[in-house]
Amino acid sequence: MVAMGSMLSGGLLYGQVQRAAVPPPAQKERSNPVPATSSPSYDAVTIKVDKSGKVFWSNTEDGFSTGGMLTATLIRSAYGLLMANQIVGLPGWANSELLEVQAKMDADTAATLAKLPPMEQWRQRQKMLQDLLADRFALKLHHATKQLPIYVLTVAGGGSKLKKSAADKGGSGSYSNGKIEAEATSVENLAMNLSSTVGRFIEDRTGLAGGYDLTLEWAPVGAEADDPRPSIFTAMEEQLGLKLKPGQGPVDTIVIDSIQRPSEN
Repeated sequence: MVAMGSMLSGGLLYGQVQRAAVPPPAQKERSNPVPATSSPSYDAVTIKVDKSGKVFWSNTEDGFSTGGMLTATLIRSAYGLLMANQIVGLPGWANSELLEVQAKMDADTAATLAKLPPMEQWRQRQKMLQDLLADRFALKLHHATKQLPIYVLTVAGGGSKLKKSAADKGGSGSYSNGKIEAEATSVENLAMNLSSTVGRFIEDRTGLAGGYDLTLEWAPVGAEADDPRPSIFTAMEEQLGLKLKPGQGPVDTIVIDSIQRPSEN
């Protein structure tokens, strides 16, 4: 699970990244983005085998650096994949060998990105990471839709307990492994952000529109036996009036056509 909320806006991962890290919390954009004037790219990229054991992802205004990073995690971040099973055909080393990656933009590229709205910055950085993977890992892939186990999010029998937000703008919040506090967030965004917690893509069928202020607390996997917090499924129903039901549904996946270990710098 990723502890969300502590990284720079427009970055790829928001928070401390563990080896099972997921991409950033999704947010619906509330205004039209300012288009980039060119296709940005990283000016300098260094990739090494990481033997330090330190796991991190740090975004900066002119790039990012990582340690203890799996190739699979880089791909998930680049393509905004919520779940590990959304990638098909990765070789074993992509899920076991740890890398240290440093990527830097030139000053002009960094200045151009800084002028974009946060969500457009994030999209541009995703595309830059996709290009990095194609260049340094010789990554080729295609998209496919698969029927996978999912959870369907519905309103519980007692009705929704969500509080409508009075804020004009929203999408802000603090996301951690065991607690979410959010302002003016949509139920769709909540579902997307919780997918990694429950291990399946969550499809929102509540019919609830608009933004909500909410707090959700649960006992994460691996919590102490005496942790008083309920499971995520019980917490959703008791605290938010929402219910997760198991089901099957179409999920966008990427299929790896070819990939190579990157040469070290």
